[in-house]
Amino acid sequence: PAEIRVEQLLYSGGAVLITLLALSANRLIGCVAAVLIFLGWLYPASELEKKIERKNRNIALDFPGFYSMAYYQYAKSVNIYLADVIRDYLPSANPDMAEELGVMLDNIEYGEEYALKQFKKRVPLHYIIKFCDIMETRLKGYDNISQMEYLKNEVDEFRVVALEDDLKRRERSNSRLQLVLIAVLIVYIAIYYLFTVLDSIKMFQ
Repeated sequence: PAEIRVEQLLYSGGAVLITLLALSANRLIGCVAAVLIFLGWLYPASELEKKIERKNRNIALDFPGFYSMAYYQYAKSVNIYLADVIRDYLPSANPDMAEELGVMLDNIEYGEEYALKQFKKRVPLHYIIKFCDIMETRLKGYDNISQMEYLKNEVDEFRVVALEDDLKRRERSNSRLQLVLIAVLIVYIAIYYLFTVLDSIKMFQ
């Protein structure tokens, strides 16, 4: 996207200025600072990827609750509108899921089938695609409650696995953070001693 390209240029441009200033002060610091140019170019794209990944994960974790509500309402009656299910679930949805369901509500004005097709395009997650396909089939007049039940079992299993994975991910993240902090500390100590040695050499010269 154009916005990402602008951010990349701004970050890299700022890094170039910092590098030039650092070089004028000390060549070693300038060489270290040059890494910021590369990081400045990668940072915006990396952040966008993380944002999309985080949003999709939040939607995936919230989807089982939404699908359970849809399943039980459709199991009770065939005369259920998807818009009503969405409105019922919105108050308990997390922000990312609520945003997507809000867009879906707007799209339903152009028809449920259109809204479902757009939903799976925006959030191409496995269970959401299957849900949309089932709902589209239902709109054509087929009673596919058995398919909905099968998907519900899959989604319930996914919910348990996702929660376990999320717990493991948090544990790994904490371990990585500790390693990063230790690595940063080692780098700072190494740089400190390097400058101390360089100053000592200059004094003897």
